[in-house]
Amino acid sequence: MIIIKSNITTQQSINQDVRYIFNRLAIIIFVFCINSVIALSQVKDISIGNQQWLHYYNQTRLGDKFVWLADGGYRWKDGFQENSQYITRTALGYFINPNLQISAGFAHLGFHSSGKINKVEFRPFQELIIKNKVKKFDLNHRIRIEERIFYPVYKGKIQNSSVFNFRFRYAFTISIPLFKLSKENTNRIFSINLGDEIFINVGENNSYKLFYQNRLIISPTIYFSKNLAVSITWNSQFSSTSTKKSYKYADVLWIQIKHKLNIKKPLKN
Repeated sequence: MIIIKSNITTQQSINQDVRYIFNRLAIIIFVFCINSVIALSQVKDISIGNQQWLHYYNQTRLGDKFVWLADGGYRWKDGFQENSQYITRTALGYFINPNLQISAGFAHLGFHSSGKINKVEFRPFQELIIKNKVKKFDLNHRIRIEERIFYPVYKGKIQNSSVFNFRFRYAFTISIPLFKLSKENTNRIFSINLGDEIFINVGENNSYKLFYQNRLIISPTIYFSKNLAVSITWNSQFSSTSTKKSYKYADVLWIQIKHKLNIKKPLKN
């Protein structure tokens, strides 16, 4: 009994510390966003475009504590007329408790220009996720650190020279269940996800501004079961460029397929 109480107290302490960190981080991000909005409201050089993304996400539970994460997607722009980039990503996650998860992984991306891949990226990353539930609302905080390594591609071959920089990401989402789609299957639900994610560049070789990107997300989602969901997401995306006082805005149509598997071994009697 003493051991159980000790473990519960430790987990509660961890949760309180993490919530404190995220609360302070949210305040900092909020102030940063306000300052950015004020500064960017004075910027006139903004190019406007549109993008289309298709993405598949998979979570496979390996046990009570471990989960394998994998996702991949492709992106177009100008109404599917031009290829933009591809991305593949994988990670191993560990649940400190059901509401607190840490992960580490690796991503690979390719960037298109004039119909050809002109740059690739290799991206190790680490992240922390904390979840809360307030009545029927699911809250999700995610902070991710990325080590981005870029290589130019010339005539289909990756060149030796590279550019490196860090990028920090903070995302907050809230999931609001609206109504059930089936009386027999209570897991078949229609919900809407709202969120925002900010990207911040850091590094001596950073050719971009400190502010890299902000994504405002509105995402109607159909849960066919507790293991399969499809979202048709509108992403209002504002990004910096390598040119001073120049920014990009894009309306992004983002189709997301989210799939969960469970291969945990059953307990032996």
